[in-house]
Amino acid sequence: MNNALPLFAESPLPGCADAADCDYPPLPQGMHTYRAPNLHGCDPQAAAGGRTLLAEIARHMAGAEPEGRWDLAALDAPSRRFVGEVLGRGEIGIRIAADRRRLEMEESVFAGLWQIRALGEDGTVQDYLETGPLPAAVLHWAERLTAGQPPSLPQHYPAGVMNAPAVLAEIAGKSQKYSPGRESVVNLSLLPMTPEDVAVLSDTLGLAGLSLVSKGYGDCRIHLTRLPGVWWVQYFNSPGQMILNTLEITRMPSVALAAAEDLADSAARLAETLAELDR
Repeated sequence: MNNALPLFAESPLPGCADAADCDYPPLPQGMHTYRAPNLHGCDPQAAAGGRTLLAEIARHMAGAEPEGRWDLAALDAPSRRFVGEVLGRGEIGIRIAADRRRLEMEESVFAGLWQIRALGEDGTVQDYLETGPLPAAVLHWAERLTAGQPPSLPQHYPAGVMNAPAVLAEIAGKSQKYSPGRESVVNLSLLPMTPEDVAVLSDTLGLAGLSLVSKGYGDCRIHLTRLPGVWWVQYFNSPGQMILNTLEITRMPSVALAAAEDLADSAARLAETLAELDR
């Protein structure tokens, strides 16, 4: 009689007829981490304006009120290049589209220090730097883009819809009653959602024109819906598979915000980087 333990017993998971052949989710393959700036070809002496500006920003970020804004219009080409090389590209990118206006924002390698380009209706371009948990324009446009009549809920639903009506009713009610301190999350990944449910949610909530991507072990993608204070927040692993799908009712999802500790650390690292260039 064979009394061997069933180490490779049949798996209850679909697609895993044999545990040895089970299709496990891949482990994270890459992560965006801080790298020292590549200043090859940049002469700090020729970019004195950029060096002075970044030193001022580092001091400001280390203060009690780290939020601030600095226009880049007065910098010459070598100084702009120097600033761009030092700041690099961080983990977060933000895009806002409103009528004929566009805002493109990228966090630098120093968390809480943002590089922003605003394109006006007349085609003018404004480049500036901003420090803080999030650029002020994001919160401004999040309110402005959803200031009109909120989308109405469907009166009739197509065949195949199961949970979308209840989710929409819950989300609409929480949006209407939202105030600071009343944040909430609806985890769609835990609900049985049919393709028809997902389609109804997407069509009803829509997109308001503000999107954010945060990179780390994969992506976190955030989209403002047309319902005030309601955001799609979706997490993807490094191969691009969605691993968490939520709707958040909040002024701004916390995952997008740089913490006070991040700002303090960035101020110190920026000062250290500039000090290294002076040696």
